[in-house]
Amino acid sequence: MPENLKRLMLNNLGLKTGALVLAVLVWGIISGRERTFSEKTLKIPVEVFNVSDNAEVVSLRPEEVTVSLRGASKFVAAVTTESNPIKIDLKNVKESSKLNYFAEDYLEIPDGVQLISIHPKMIEVYVEEFATKDVPIKIRFRGRLPDFLKLKAARVVPDRVTIIGYKSQINGIDVVLTEEVNLNEVGQSLTRLIALKQTRDILKFKDRRQVELQLEIEDRSAKK
Repeated sequence: MPENLKRLMLNNLGLKTGALVLAVLVWGIISGRERTFSEKTLKIPVEVFNVSDNAEVVSLRPEEVTVSLRGASKFVAAVTTESNPIKIDLKNVKESSKLNYFAEDYLEIPDGVQLISIHPKMIEVYVEEFATKDVPIKIRFRGRLPDFLKLKAARVVPDRVTIIGYKSQINGIDVVLTEEVNLNEVGQSLTRLIALKQTRDILKFKDRRQVELQLEIEDRSAKK
């Protein structure tokens, strides 16, 4: 070996050996961290999207699931509730439906992470379709007129109304009532606005919330 090359290799041999050992130690620490496994349990929110304009999600159970994960520490640490929600696409759901989905099928976790457990396993989504229905209006009376008065005619204008609600609920509605008309307080013919009674099954009246009440009263005492 040439003398110059030999001197170059042996010059500061201690420092070079120390640097090499330090580099090996650092590599070992980093490599060891990458191979370190950890576990984490967290609550993952459930989200739905692409809901039809003619429908509404009235029930989503549960709204979050509990998952336990295991894997390389850096991969497990990357899984968060914000970045990994369970997303269910309702694009093809157009009518009232009660749907069930396996939560695991919609859980997105990175490679290198193992799912240990998930609870609950099933997600239930209840979708209701909106509908409209045209129904007659009926006057709701209370009390009675004095004996000398006679109710000759009672009507509302218009006499029908269009209601909006969930299809499964308004299918059973055949009539809409007005607010009460107290006959004890009526002494003569009258025309006035009266409100329609909105029940819990009627989400909305399409065109109006009031109609015109027309009562024709005859005073029989005046004929004597």
